[in-house]
Amino acid sequence: MKKNLIGFTGIMLVLTAGLFFTSCSKDSDPAADLVGTWTFSNATFDAKIGTKTLIQYFMDEMGLTEAQAQQVMVLFNAQMQQAFTGTIEMKSDNTYTATIGGESDSGTWSLSSDNTKLTIDSDTEDPVVFDILELTSHKLVLKGTESVEEDLNDDTVPETITVTLEMTLTK
Repeated sequence: MKKNLIGFTGIMLVLTAGLFFTSCSKDSDPAADLVGTWTFSNATFDAKIGTKTLIQYFMDEMGLTEAQAQQVMVLFNAQMQQAFTGTIEMKSDNTYTATIGGESDSGTWSLSSDNTKLTIDSDTEDPVVFDILELTSHKLVLKGTESVEEDLNDDTVPETITVTLEMTLTK
């Protein structure tokens, strides 16, 4: 079971890795508001496996008690919070550099024409699109969802893992 939990944590980190590389704001000129160095101040996560919450999945499929499942979630949330520390510098030429969770990254960024979506295109990862929930010259709140299929319980049937991340960044 420990091997499955470690593998699951790795999958969750990979899913959210694309969500690392972001930033934003919402003023008279959203693109101008984005430019600058942003610091991650808060991140919240919601993950499901199929239609089950992680706690439900751990209890139903892995045989954990509710207390054990809660402990796994505490560890998972601590790892996720640690992964979402650092900064991202959004540059006026639509490039960015970031140090997030101790890892460096760079690439390009773009806003949708209606300024409601931010696309981060990492040099090393696939592009990730975030919904811009709030954008000012000093605060950016983004939300993104990623899904992947992975056989978590070795039954040869892949489970759909969906992670939704909401993060707040400040300048």
